[in-house]
Amino acid sequence: NPEGDLTAETESISLDLKKRVQPYLELVEWPADVASGQQAGEASAERGGTSVRASGVPAPPPSPAQLKPKCEFNFYSFFDMPFEVQMVAHSFLFPSNFGGQEGMIAVHLVSCYGHAIYKECVYKHEWFCEPVAELLESWAGYREWRMEEFPESPVDLTFVSYPVVYEDIIMGIEWGMALSTVATILAFIVLAIMLRNIRQLGLVACNILTGIGTTLLIMYPVSYYVMDVNVCAPAMLVAVALAMSIDYSLFLLTRFNEERLDGRSITQSLEIALATQGHTIVVSGATLALCFTSMLVLPTSTITSMAAGAATAVLQSVLVSLSLTPALLLTMPRFYTADRMLGLTLDDTPLGTYRRGGSSNRAGSVALLDGGATIDQSVLRSPSQPKQESLWARLGRGSQRRAPAMAVLLLAAAVPFAAALTRFSYVEDLTPLMQTTHPTTKAFLKIRDVYLPDLPPLQLLIVAPSQSAMASREWSLATCHMLQDLATKVTDRMHEEGHDYTMTTADFNGLMIFRGGCLADGLKFGVIDVMPAVHMYGMYDMVADLLSNRNQTATQVYVHCQVDLFSEVGEAWMRAVRASLPRPEVIRQPLGGHQDADSANYVPYGRWDDVEIGALHLYGMPLEQMDGAQYTLRRMPYVGLAIAAIVCIILGGSFGTALIPVRAVICIAWMLVVTFGASVMVYQLGYLEGLGIQALSPSSGQALFWISPSVAVAVLVGLGLDYDIFLMDSVMEHWQSGKDGKSAVVTSLDQAGTIISAAGVIMFLAFGALLASTTPVLNQIGFMLCIGVLIDCFITTKLTIPALMACVPDAANFWPKKRPPPPTAGDIEERGSVSARGSVPCLRRSLTSSARDLLGNSGTAPPSLRNTGGRS
Repeated sequence: NPEGDLTAETESISLDLKKRVQPYLELVEWPADVASGQQAGEASAERGGTSVRASGVPAPPPSPAQLKPKCEFNFYSFFDMPFEVQMVAHSFLFPSNFGGQEGMIAVHLVSCYGHAIYKECVYKHEWFCEPVAELLESWAGYREWRMEEFPESPVDLTFVSYPVVYEDIIMGIEWGMALSTVATILAFIVLAIMLRNIRQLGLVACNILTGIGTTLLIMYPVSYYVMDVNVCAPAMLVAVALAMSIDYSLFLLTRFNEERLDGRSITQSLEIALATQGHTIVVSGATLALCFTSMLVLPTSTITSMAAGAATAVLQSVLVSLSLTPALLLTMPRFYTADRMLGLTLDDTPLGTYRRGGSSNRAGSVALLDGGATIDQSVLRSPSQPKQESLWARLGRGSQRRAPAMAVLLLAAAVPFAAALTRFSYVEDLTPLMQTTHPTTKAFLKIRDVYLPDLPPLQLLIVAPSQSAMASREWSLATCHMLQDLATKVTDRMHEEGHDYTMTTADFNGLMIFRGGCLADGLKFGVIDVMPAVHMYGMYDMVADLLSNRNQTATQVYVHCQVDLFSEVGEAWMRAVRASLPRPEVIRQPLGGHQDADSANYVPYGRWDDVEIGALHLYGMPLEQMDGAQYTLRRMPYVGLAIAAIVCIILGGSFGTALIPVRAVICIAWMLVVTFGASVMVYQLGYLEGLGIQALSPSSGQALFWISPSVAVAVLVGLGLDYDIFLMDSVMEHWQSGKDGKSAVVTSLDQAGTIISAAGVIMFLAFGALLASTTPVLNQIGFMLCIGVLIDCFITTKLTIPALMACVPDAANFWPKKRPPPPTAGDIEERGSVSARGSVPCLRRSLTSSARDLLGNSGTAPPSLRNTGGRS
């Protein structure tokens, strides 16, 4: 430091940190059942205290042989090393490219209570990781204490570890889930406006809680016995269950309320709602669930676990919406249909006035035959009252009048997004999963920038034939020579592929090689061999404990890269290292000449210098991310074809037409191009970076995280089909009643346009909460879902579908389905004046029987309904 020597201050920091480690090195009595760890979790709270037998009699004190260290740590501080070792470690602990102003103290957390520490154990709340979490909190407290006591100190402390990094990721996911919960409040406000009855929000809340609860009950044993569930899966599960439950409740309850306003009883209104919107919910849910299920063919547990959770959430939302909502409505019909002052009264409650039989609490209200529930006659709608055409109907009609021009305009609008999509690239780094504002993220990036640009590096695990072989000088020399030759082969392969990259032997660090030289031949600095000092001070044994297993039969070698592993050159380097591993001639390539990741990363055995060195395993998080991304994106076209086939089969079978599924696939493809193109513009090209909004700025690598589009595609397809099916159900209903195709679309938009728009706003609020998250991958997924939902609700259903259907002859739109024959005079006489709204003879038989029940044997409507104008 140019202002003075800080050696004494940093040495005191090293001593302070080491003191905080000492309590975890004390000798304690391990639990007897520590191997199983099951009952040990219960005993962990009392560790270190006096043990008590089951009879209540204190147990005898443990013998010294029974006492073992609570935890094992390896503390690597420059100030604890002898001079000879400092010569070796100085270049790594104090990188010269930072002028020696950055220093590192490395602490290896080996085990606690005999259990090896692994990176996920802290956030999984493993009982044996409690000391690790306590120590990390202790160090964080020490850092805060130093900042308060020495505010002018030029020394800044930064702590980072993999347990903390993974905890940071979990916290980001949980924060995203909390934001989705808060967004539910805004969604409920929109829902209350649409339903015009606050009490019915209770039905929606029951659907949401039941759907999420049952999904979690199903996924818990799945995660325990069937598959590993990624940390992002719960957030995805909750978001999908929340969105679908609200969507399906909105569809069902709005139709129920519409029928009530048309003067029908609760039973009849519910039957009509289930017969019409129930069909929409079943078809939409089945399509969306199958779309998620198709993603199970992808080779990564991250996506398959999220897909399994989302598919389960969709199916549970369908079942709950079609069972729980009708059951609650029929259990308390008067309570849920009391809509005076939006239901903010005490009507039909123990504290209010009941409405029984044919009596009424208000003048002008009538009883509707079931349960004594009444409705104010003044709000019953009459067809004689002129109704102004809605904005959505006018948009649809305008789109139909200029259908060819509208189709060309929509196609042209997709061109810039398609052009941006051609520049799509992705990153596989760990940082998009970490919170941008969290101190751990900043510390992780700092450590990586200063010390290890390839953090975490690749690791080559070498399993020796035996313990004696691994301890021999011949084995050490043979493995060292193998690694030196591997560096040469990797360099040659990189040059052959056109990359100006040279791998040196210094890129390997292990028990047999350091700084490019074989440790079996000594560790020389100039003419001085410091290897005897390294052995004498026990530094070699410490490193051996760090890099080898307990039985000393396997060791790992760190394989470093001089560039970012997730860059183009870095990925080419990883592929070159994997391809250059020494392979015996007996290992043959599979048919087709292609190896999967597992077989390519593993060599069953190897020999070098006539010495059997053992099995080789190349592994590491960067390699796993690269393989997962490449294999997933390689199979995405097949997933897309599967989704298109699912759409065509389900929609074709549901509606009985050929063009409706084809038109739906075209609309979805257009939406996906625009959505993913916009995502590239924002998160890769930085078009909105000038706004200064973190959630709309490019993350690390100036590219999308590879998981984001893979996860979003199924949700986007499902939601797009959700609104498409809802609209087309209404179109088919009006077309079968005698309207031509254009009029059927306009009438459906007039009736359902506002509902679809409200559903889109609700979905936007639900998924928009992810944009408020501090995790980049959630920001990207939230942006894609929000853009896709807005396109589906305000462009596809309002402009694209009317224009495309107007470009095709009316008969072709519904081919080969036949329009049912018009009702005869006898049918009309039998149905009287109150057939289901828009559900003429083609509706379900249950509706006709319900109409008979309403009319009675006389075949005429009650006076209260005849006075409304006799809708038919």
